[in-house]
Amino acid sequence: MIVSIMIARRKQLSHTQFIRDLVPLSRLDARGLEFYHALTHCRSHEELESCTINLLEHLCELGYMRRIEQVQRNGRTHLKYRDLTTLDTFSLITSAERQTGTTAPAPPISMADHRPADEHLEAPDRTELRRPFNLSVPRAILDVVAASSRRIDLAGPFSYLYELLRETIGYDRIALFLSDSLLNSQANTLSELEGIAQWAEEEQFCPKHLKQDVEDSARLLVVADLSTDARFSRTVPKGAYGSIIVAPLTAEAYVYGTLEVWSREPDAFSDDDAALVEFVGEFAGGLIKRRLEVDELIFMDQTTQIHNRRYFDEQLDREMERSKRSGDAMALLIIDLDDFKLVNDTCGHAAGDSVLRQVGHVLMESARQVDIVARYGGEEFAVILPGVTRESAVIVAERIRGNVARHSFVAGSTDAACARIGRVTVSVGGALFPTDARSKSELMDRADRICLYEAKKQGKNRVIFWEEAQ
Repeated sequence: MIVSIMIARRKQLSHTQFIRDLVPLSRLDARGLEFYHALTHCRSHEELESCTINLLEHLCELGYMRRIEQVQRNGRTHLKYRDLTTLDTFSLITSAERQTGTTAPAPPISMADHRPADEHLEAPDRTELRRPFNLSVPRAILDVVAASSRRIDLAGPFSYLYELLRETIGYDRIALFLSDSLLNSQANTLSELEGIAQWAEEEQFCPKHLKQDVEDSARLLVVADLSTDARFSRTVPKGAYGSIIVAPLTAEAYVYGTLEVWSREPDAFSDDDAALVEFVGEFAGGLIKRRLEVDELIFMDQTTQIHNRRYFDEQLDREMERSKRSGDAMALLIIDLDDFKLVNDTCGHAAGDSVLRQVGHVLMESARQVDIVARYGGEEFAVILPGVTRESAVIVAERIRGNVARHSFVAGSTDAACARIGRVTVSVGGALFPTDARSKSELMDRADRICLYEAKKQGKNRVIFWEEAQ
């Protein structure tokens, strides 16, 4: 009888779902990784039972779970554990009476010798969207999982995982593509992934609609031969050949993009290979999720719920370097609320914070998708406009100024005099790089100290760029 794992909400989990969903892999110590490694290489039901209990008991030792019940019934052991993080309870039934307690993990089994327990089952069509029934994880993968789960920078861990996949399954090309919804989101802070294993447009053998299918279904796609599969003949780019695995970058209910592994040879990937790529894709999705959660604390302004000065400084450096490489100009807008002190003095700081949040929202709605909006400090905001001309930068700046002026601000105060503040205006100073300034300090000085000051001096509620300020 195979191990049966039942979550408190009465959802039965396979052992691979248990591995993916319940084990806090990023927090396992060296011994925990040994148990995990043994669990992913089980060849029989007996091994699976033993390794599962070993890992659960070790999680109890680490303080992540607690065994709350152990009962012998009808020659079987009924165990119940509680996840101390989520408070879910998990019931596990083994095929024989046994005493719990961690033991040495089973010796590693090489991938060459590994066979799935359910050998009698016919393998699914490898060109269909499906989930592999088997998972075999080399120890080297687990080592990098444990190390990189604690890192914020994703470039190093991802590059290392790519190399481990190359050594383990072999491939000719690998790439990671973030979903459009994440790329266009204000929450996207994954700028270091732009230069990691990206394919040129003409080298992208997987049609966009198939990628979208993988994202929408959160299921693996394996195409054994791109050149002969009739179902893809109209959508695969002309001259496409070889085999490809497309894995979703999943974490809980979210899909952050796809991981694509391509070989020039047809039928290059086994089911073990596909399962390993899917595992790496799920781990990568979890790593992206944790990174975004950390960045929300580090790079988000809690009052306005937009990016903060720290994020602005990093992105300004990045966009200036991009401008140097591409030759396209970028613009910096510094925006200051006019007479904001009156709001705080008259209605209080809670009302002032409400106005700041609303201004941040108006700025986000008024800027382009590629623009970067941040709170610069106090009642000042900053907007970075990549790839613009002076004329287009002025248009965006005027749209921001006009939309703020037309917005009806609500303070949310019980004081009738402050319940509806009404009209708030902003002054905007702007400068272009490298047209108006040759360095970061010069760009910020001209946009802020000179142009914004000139806008205030000329009567507020206006836009002044460096060319006019001179």
